[in-house]
Amino acid sequence: MESRQRNRDPQALQNLLRAAYQQILERQPYQHEKVGELEKIEQDFLRGRVGIKRLVRQVGGSHLYQQLFFNAGCNTRCVEQGFKHFLGRAPADKAEVATYHDILVRQGFQAMVNAFVDSEEYHHHFGNERLPHPRQRLMGYPPVAYLLTDRMNRSHQLAMQGSPLLQSLAVM
Repeated sequence: MESRQRNRDPQALQNLLRAAYQQILERQPYQHEKVGELEKIEQDFLRGRVGIKRLVRQVGGSHLYQQLFFNAGCNTRCVEQGFKHFLGRAPADKAEVATYHDILVRQGFQAMVNAFVDSEEYHHHFGNERLPHPRQRLMGYPPVAYLLTDRMNRSHQLAMQGSPLLQSLAVM
């Protein structure tokens, strides 16, 4: 248990929880979605039993996250969303996408989430005490616009064109 977590006031913890949901799920969960898994995660966080990094890992590994971002699309899109949610940026190139795609395919969804959260980049930018947040900003656009940049679209197209494995898995 993180000592800083125990010393935060309840309103600050509620604000952190809402920010975590917004960054990871891109919305606040509906009350019926909180029953069970998210409810326990939320209670543990608000009581100071788990810290921010563990909250990120648990919300990211939740059934709701899987339903919203893994089951609803192709594996490549799930990896791209992982970059956005856990590292706060779009993938830099097709090699990055391929690395996390390989983890997803070979080791499973939770292993991919763990790889993002345990990465050196995550540790460097967020550590144990900070929520992931958008790190790429486009002037004059909302923070979510970074996933719509030409660079990401080009990377996605190149990845799809250059890799028969990615092409075959994208249609799954």
